[in-house]
Amino acid sequence: MSQTPDAARIISELDRIFVDQFELDATAVVPAARLREDLDLDSLDAADMLVAIEKKFGIRLDDQVARQFRTVDDIHSYVRKLVDEKAGAASSAAAGP
Repeated sequence: MSQTPDAARIISELDRIFVDQFELDATAVVPAARLREDLDLDSLDAADMLVAIEKKFGIRLDDQVARQFRTVDDIHSYVRKLVDEKAGAASSAAAGP
C-alpha cells in the first residue's frame, strides 16, 4: 500500500503542474498568487489545470468549489483536503470491519 504524500509534497507537485503545464516562472507560483490577476490564467487554463490535478492525485474535484479558487493557496488547501480524505477512506477500507 502506498503512503499518502505529506503536505509539502502535495504542494510541490501542485506547483510543478503550474510551472510545467502553464510555463510559469516557479518564483511566481506562491500561495498568495492570484490565478487570474498574477498568473494570467483564464477559464480554459483552469479547466486544464483541474484535469491535470485529478490525473496526478487520482481525485475528483468539485466544479462548484473549483470555480471559487482565487489563489494558489486555495488550490493547495482543497487538494490537500481531498488527498487526506482519500487516504483516510483507503485506510478505513484496508483496516476492515
